[in-house]
Amino acid sequence: MTKKIRIAVAGAGVAGSLLVHGLAQREDIELVCFERVDHAGHADAGTGLNIGPNAMKSLASLDSALAAELIAQSYPWRSWKISLVDGTVLFDLDLKQVADNPGIRIRWAELYRFLRGKVDRRIVYRAEVLGVRYGSDDRLELDVRTASGQQTMTGFDLVVACDGRYSVLREQLTGTPPVTHLGVAMSRTLVPDTSGGIIDDYEQWFNGPNRLLAFKVPENQIYISATFPLEAGMPIPEPMKRAENLRGLYTPPDGKLDPKTQFLVDSLCANTDECHWARVQEAPTLFHDARGHVLFLGDAAHPMAPTLGQGATSTFEDAVAAVAAIRRTLDAGSRSVPAMTAAVADDRAERVDFIKRFSWDASDTMLPGSDAVAGTLAKLEPDFIAMLTRTYRDCALAWESHCS
Repeated sequence: MTKKIRIAVAGAGVAGSLLVHGLAQREDIELVCFERVDHAGHADAGTGLNIGPNAMKSLASLDSALAAELIAQSYPWRSWKISLVDGTVLFDLDLKQVADNPGIRIRWAELYRFLRGKVDRRIVYRAEVLGVRYGSDDRLELDVRTASGQQTMTGFDLVVACDGRYSVLREQLTGTPPVTHLGVAMSRTLVPDTSGGIIDDYEQWFNGPNRLLAFKVPENQIYISATFPLEAGMPIPEPMKRAENLRGLYTPPDGKLDPKTQFLVDSLCANTDECHWARVQEAPTLFHDARGHVLFLGDAAHPMAPTLGQGATSTFEDAVAAVAAIRRTLDAGSRSVPAMTAAVADDRAERVDFIKRFSWDASDTMLPGSDAVAGTLAKLEPDFIAMLTRTYRDCALAWESHCS
């Protein structure tokens, strides 16, 4: 009997959980997933997110029932509207014009709970992967810290690093990736929906280059993201996180706010202690190490600007492509792990770099001195709409990889 391929997955986030789900029934694979938090961890994780139509199209190609179940637990993302803070509408796009299906809106915590629930028995919780190295015959060893202490686990043919934007495994094997800062500070928070129903689908509002973004997610919550220009690479000044300064950023000189933006500004200023702050940045794309036995997926592979909501969305595509590549290689009678990881890079690198460039360029209206009106109106032009259509429709599909 042919010996099984041993695969370890570091991190049971979006990429890790979907990869495990897609490979769990293979009899030629021995699979284990390590997750640093406990079973109930991330219950309040990460506020909310929008997942693009391309992610749901990819997921449906891999497992239509799983996609349908996730859709049922989410709100649909069907439109994208951009206005000024006084309510003047500049851009109002029905995603039917550029996508084959809607996206979704969901809380991070609920997404984690849903995806992990499908593969719970394959996940070792409270197990943090601290390091990876090559042993004999290109097999890998992992240093894993559990509740009972640190241990070394050996004999893995493939390690899949799904350990996030600041991937420890990527840094150990390939060095710290250089970071490029856009020059934008961003906050994220969830607030209770006391808006009376005026906040719903994906919408943005500008006061100069200062932008608010919001949409409703399940559990009667509203996700709010606030951005403002920042000198690239500089830390976010603490005073700028205070309510009085934030209110000034999103209030025009005449003080006139649309009811929606009035609610958002008031909510943001009342919940400054709950805001998660970050600087918008990206790093080079890399899907595997030099020897090809460690695969990087999601933010570990391609940290990107979140402007078009393609961070988590691209992670869905990564997972589908990785499942397809591994299945395809094994079905062809090959056990070459470098062939599997190279296939993922071949399938994904060009598309990911397109999405990263597009997301970066679409951030122009948030930069210092930008004209938000002119920049937004330019997004109505055919070139932008064509790129948005390419983003939402030309995604990773399992059946195109002979992996149905």
